[in-house]
Amino acid sequence: MKAKIVLSALLVYLVTTGSSCIKDTFLVTVNFPFSGCYSINPGNDPDFGGFTVVNLREQVPASFRDDIRAARYYDIRVWTTGSYSGDVTGTAFINGVPMLTYSGAWSDFSTPQSLLGSSPYVTPQTPGLLELARVLLEFATANPEVTLTLSSSGAVSEVPVPDGLEVCVEVLTQGDAEVKQ
Repeated sequence: MKAKIVLSALLVYLVTTGSSCIKDTFLVTVNFPFSGCYSINPGNDPDFGGFTVVNLREQVPASFRDDIRAARYYDIRVWTTGSYSGDVTGTAFINGVPMLTYSGAWSDFSTPQSLLGSSPYVTPQTPGLLELARVLLEFATANPEVTLTLSSSGAVSEVPVPDGLEVCVEVLTQGDAEVKQ
């Protein structure tokens, strides 16, 4: 009974002194993935490579661009497009730092192979994952205009290479956006 009286008195005090028990802001999770696809030239050269420059702020939905307070990656996926009977081997980079390697039959990558899904065809590379985490932290806390370079290079096992082949890398990221009431 004493606890009820104390709580009631405390509530009356808070209400009459202008105190608010309601938080003025809250966080929502916002997804902002980015990716790059790298064409493999048809012919007798089995090597491929390319890069994509990504402005992280442009990946965030417009209504949340100025409100990101934290950011993280939660998966990285690799897949191929086009029909090919050989193998593919390569490395995906973030700002020139190896982020993951991938290797297997082309057909293994016809569905996205994922770090999160523990794919046997992709192997994380700690230096690149640390670089990705560093860039995301910089984006969320210090520099909302930060850009990064996503790239990939590798080779296919058989020539001639047919037309229409691509290797794609996608980084799935999300951030916490602060929303004001």
